[in-house]
Amino acid sequence: MKISQQGIDLLKHFENYKKRAYKCPAGVWTIGWGFTRINGIKVKEGDTMTLEVADVELEKQLRTYENVVRKAIMVKKINQNQYDALVSLCYNIGGSSFRKSSIVKLVNSRNFIGACRIFNLWSKVAKKRSKGLLRRRVSERNLFCSWPDPIIKIVPQDYCETYRKL
Repeated sequence: MKISQQGIDLLKHFENYKKRAYKCPAGVWTIGWGFTRINGIKVKEGDTMTLEVADVELEKQLRTYENVVRKAIMVKKINQNQYDALVSLCYNIGGSSFRKSSIVKLVNSRNFIGACRIFNLWSKVAKKRSKGLLRRRVSERNLFCSWPDPIIKIVPQDYCETYRKL
């Protein structure tokens, strides 16, 4: 299985291409489509990247995250939307965190409803709930559950309370 255009669109929607290196909310230098490393080298202040180079790098890096998902998920019958959502999550939290995650355990035990309920667990930066990450996690959950038009545009003001039980 390979990430679909819908999965790539969701990922790009939340990564937002940046030509110049910037510090993400976690304090890590980032560039392009959310890259923190290029060819194993950490992104640093002053780095730049064209959109064309970023798109090529995204394809390359996606293969790595797709391989992590393929190896971690033992269930052979997940659908395209589930696969896309898992690749997007893996891309954002990293392969090591993904492999050890409870979402992998739930999917592998075929508890898809349980998996849907815990996407929001990865919506914190420095132990504080991030509205942007929460929006991404809910959108990934919506895609995983095959809801039409999965990307949510607005998170309610009381989002910490509203999404506590998801």
